[in-house]
Amino acid sequence: MGRKPNTRRDAYGAWLHHLRQEKGLTQDELAASMGVPRSNLAYWERTGNLTGRKIILKMARSLGVTVAELLRVRK
Repeated sequence: MGRKPNTRRDAYGAWLHHLRQEKGLTQDELAASMGVPRSNLAYWERTGNLTGRKIILKMARSLGVTVAELLRVRK
């Protein structure tokens, strides 16, 4: 189905989308590696509402990035 063309992506959601695409993964592939439904991943990329330590850790591991990079922590 896909996202509606006029639906704006949250800035953090766009960052998650960018990281996933940079690794050459589809939403289905990343969701499977994390053990979550693809619809959850689509929601996180659209809204930027990525919550929960376990999910953040799983996503960082699956994308091969640090938690700080995933969360865009700047020192």
